[in-house]
Amino acid sequence: MSNLEQRLLTAVIVIPILLFLFWLGGLWVFFLIELVILLGMIEFSRMLQAKEIPVQRELSTAAALLLGVCAYFGKFDLMVLTLTLSAIVILAAQLSGKNLKKAIYATSGSMLGVIYVGLLMSHAILLRNWEGRAGRVDAGLFFIIFLIAVTFLNDAGAFFIGRKWGTHKMTPVISPKKSWEGVGGAFVFGVAGAVAVKLIFDRWIIDVGLPWAHCIILGAVLVGVAILGDLVESLFKRDAGIKDAGAIVPGHGGLLDRLDALVFTLPVCFYYLKFIAYY
Repeated sequence: MSNLEQRLLTAVIVIPILLFLFWLGGLWVFFLIELVILLGMIEFSRMLQAKEIPVQRELSTAAALLLGVCAYFGKFDLMVLTLTLSAIVILAAQLSGKNLKKAIYATSGSMLGVIYVGLLMSHAILLRNWEGRAGRVDAGLFFIIFLIAVTFLNDAGAFFIGRKWGTHKMTPVISPKKSWEGVGGAFVFGVAGAVAVKLIFDRWIIDVGLPWAHCIILGAVLVGVAILGDLVESLFKRDAGIKDAGAIVPGHGGLLDRLDALVFTLPVCFYYLKFIAYY
């Protein structure tokens, strides 16, 4: 089976399951995201270990999972408290480390994992639990599907357009396969996905009151952020000297390889809605 066939088969199997769990909401989404954070922290720790950086694996993983708990209860102050205490505990734990020459790398890497995986991914819970201006919990379902559609169609557009017509390399050092033609395809597919989801929800499911201007602007912003997230993950792997973060997703590599864009689009979408669209 070719890599493309694996990618398509994975999408056909995984996407309906994800949509069903997000439709259920509540604890189903909480446990799903906590599992993603756990696996993501394992993969991130492996990247650090590939660079021979001693990481506070248990402490950083526990902190990342606790951020998901805080997000489930909608406690922003507790999320900040968790980050603060995590930094103090991880720094204190490093005092007993044997390799003092890598203390800065170890504490920095551990906290980066907490932020990159735990903090950013926990916004999936915040976004799904969005109540909207009229207090309708179902608005969260629209926003999470909106986000998934834009993020994954952006990836599909970049892949297919870039594969067919990509000649001008975007970042040959960080990600040699990415092209400016692929970026154009990403914006077309991603924004089209945003428009399609709004049309479907407005007509047949629920009108969450998101103006068309914000729909298109947010769709374009999320595509740009998704591309940035993809490049950052590629940068991490390039630095660690590995091809994939893991091998859990057939045709895609590790979980972070597949969710690298979501890590960035989730918080950006949430704060755009909170401070711009529905301010």
